[in-house]
Amino acid sequence: MATRIESPTPQAGSASLNGAVLRGVAILSIILHNYCHVLKGAIFENEFTYQSWHVSKLLNYLAHPNIYLPLQLLSFFGHYGVVIFVFLSAYGLEKKYGHSTQEVPIIPFIWTHYLKLLSMCISGYAAYLLLNAYYTDYPSSVIFGVLSQLSMLSNLQIFNAETFAPGPYWYFGLTFQLYVLYRLFFFRRSWEIIVGVIILSCIAQAIVSPAGQMMDWLRNNFIGSILPFGLGLLYARYEEKIQLSKTTDTLIGLASLTLIFVTSLSFISWIFTPIFVCTLGISFIKLLPEGQNKPLSWLGRISATIFVSHPLARKISLIMSEKYHFSHYPSVLIFIIGALILGILFQPILQRSTQLFIKPARH
Repeated sequence: MATRIESPTPQAGSASLNGAVLRGVAILSIILHNYCHVLKGAIFENEFTYQSWHVSKLLNYLAHPNIYLPLQLLSFFGHYGVVIFVFLSAYGLEKKYGHSTQEVPIIPFIWTHYLKLLSMCISGYAAYLLLNAYYTDYPSSVIFGVLSQLSMLSNLQIFNAETFAPGPYWYFGLTFQLYVLYRLFFFRRSWEIIVGVIILSCIAQAIVSPAGQMMDWLRNNFIGSILPFGLGLLYARYEEKIQLSKTTDTLIGLASLTLIFVTSLSFISWIFTPIFVCTLGISFIKLLPEGQNKPLSWLGRISATIFVSHPLARKISLIMSEKYHFSHYPSVLIFIIGALILGILFQPILQRSTQLFIKPARH
């Protein structure tokens, strides 16, 4: 019997929030961003640090846009799909554990979730290392980098060694930190504690240099994601009390879209942009026509395998595009097709990997 893979963005526990559809939107945003921002002439995003010149470049471009406008917008804003992933992770955790009366022992909880992440990370990581070996000579110190990646500690930068992992794999370490944080500090705690930690995390980011190493470290680790994570917990708890009309959802969606752009233009407001990313996501899936749900829901169900395997598709697509001199749009199309094919092919691999790694957690 096939085992369903639990994504870093868990399945939604409530019918009122269609988590699969929202995951589908998020994974599209993430993989397209990860491809578009490495294309020649791309406008760089402000994800881990706030670089004012990135904003200036975006505004200058918008004053004189060209046919690559969608790709530039994905390059600059697409990384906010990660915010949706974090929001849904918290939402799923709270629905599964926070609403339950069962005991949830700390060590088994952390160990089980570590193994789930490891089972997803290791298959894609091994494939990527093998592919990359054709182009790269690994130093002997690579073993320390591999260990830091597989232990989910690479974000902390404890080991001074290159992991040679795909860039997007930083998310595995972040997710593990958030799982630990949830069980130790947020599990069945009051909303005041959640809000208090959110405020502290925002203050921590506001008092460091926007483009400095400390900001980069904070945003690579849990402190930079407390805001959407906390919002996901709170929404899971109180969503049934939030009954809005379609008109209100439309207005919230339009306002959120505007505020994502506006808040991205200055440092302090940029810290709070994830709020509006979350409200836009919630409004979007409530307003999405029923007929559009199926393809996005399908993408959401295989989002874990797409995330794991899309760095392979990216590397292959970039090599092909350079060799055959493809322009940006054909290159992106090849990448999307490759990412979907690999996502489907990796599905049984991750299912088997999950079965093997979760067995120790049951004993």
